Amino acid sequence: MIVIGLIVSSFPKNSTQPKLAETSPTGSPTPQPKDSSCDPSLWNHVYNPSRLKVIEPCLTLTGYIDEVKREKDGDDHILLRLDKGEENYLNNKNIEDQHGDLVLETVCINPATQLDAVAACAGFNNNITIPSRGTHVKVTGSYVLDTAHGWMEIHPVTKFEEM
Repeated sequence: MIVIGLIVSSFPKNSTQPKLAETSPTGSPTPQPKDSSCDPSLWNHVYNPSRLKVIEPCLTLTGYIDEVKREKDGDDHILLRLDKGEENYLNNKNIEDQHGDLVLETVCINPATQLDAVAACAGFNNNITIPSRGTHVKVTGSYVLDTAHGWMEIHPVTKFEEM
């Protein structure tokens, strides 16, 4: 005898499905943070935002800056060695391709030289200060899956606080 079952999951009648993102007038996702620590307007300057799947609209994590690399899209690609107990924010791609670090992206911190990314930074200069390598920080921003690369990120970063 073979038994085949189907489980259908749905939200109770009196609840609503959580809303992670809306679309801004420019078509980019605008996360709706649970608190006011994130700046949702930074999403207007994310290059190709459709590649990012928002997991948490606003999240704060701690760790040490391992590396800072300038990207052609105007962002800094920063690797954060998470503090003990926060490793569950990594996936296998972070471990394999990013040396076990979480990727952080500060948008439009540099001039964009990648032609299809120039528009995202046009007229915007991000004045966030990037801590130096080895600095213990608290970082706040949108926690996302970069579907183009497969790793987890905080992108865009709203702020850094040195600890």
